[in-house]
Amino acid sequence: MAETDPLGRNWKLWGGILAFIAAVVILGLIFFPRTPPQPEATPTAPAPSVPVEKAPPSASASKPASGDCPALSTDSSFPNDAPATEWKRHPAGMLLPVSAEHGPAKMDGDFWRCFSHTPTGAVLAGFTLVIDFSAGAEIDAAVESMNRQRLFEEQGSSTSNEGFPPMLGYRVMNSSDDSAIVEYLSKAGEQYAAMSVNLAWSDKDHDWRLDLTSGPPAWSEVNDPSSYTEFK
Repeated sequence: MAETDPLGRNWKLWGGILAFIAAVVILGLIFFPRTPPQPEATPTAPAPSVPVEKAPPSASASKPASGDCPALSTDSSFPNDAPATEWKRHPAGMLLPVSAEHGPAKMDGDFWRCFSHTPTGAVLAGFTLVIDFSAGAEIDAAVESMNRQRLFEEQGSSTSNEGFPPMLGYRVMNSSDDSAIVEYLSKAGEQYAAMSVNLAWSDKDHDWRLDLTSGPPAWSEVNDPSSYTEFK
């Protein structure tokens, strides 16, 4: 399971997420502000680390058609079991899972990118790209759209001091060569909730990107957390 971790930057909880944290009711949507980093609390325990296992022989490396991403796994099997990962801290403050086989293969400042063109790559990409776009202020973490520009500008003007709950697990709702929808499980108090992230495959970048065409990631209340796969 991912370590509960304080963020080094603030997030804007949009359209009712404050009500969920205070009263266990999810009503809306979320995106995050660009604000100066706050001093990071001294950790009381080391970040969890799981040795990254080598991919099986059947999971050959892909050959990028474009972009600067390296070849990664082509193992398109459904990630019923969480991939082996090593947890690393994003400059924004959040601990994120990193896989040698599925990415992110490039961790350039606030923009962590280059994920495998597989369902597992989509799982690792979704939440990381949300952090990139919001706390990292990297607009290229999302595919071009009218909503992308609007949300990016709106989050930059936010002054919210609310923190963002840690992600505990995931569930792949839809996956194809061109797109994916991944839900990420979170918890506030005794209530679980999920953030649904839409992803699109970019042939130009040879990488996954957020798809904000329909708006920012949507939140919903979760009554059965056992239907989600727990991160290692």
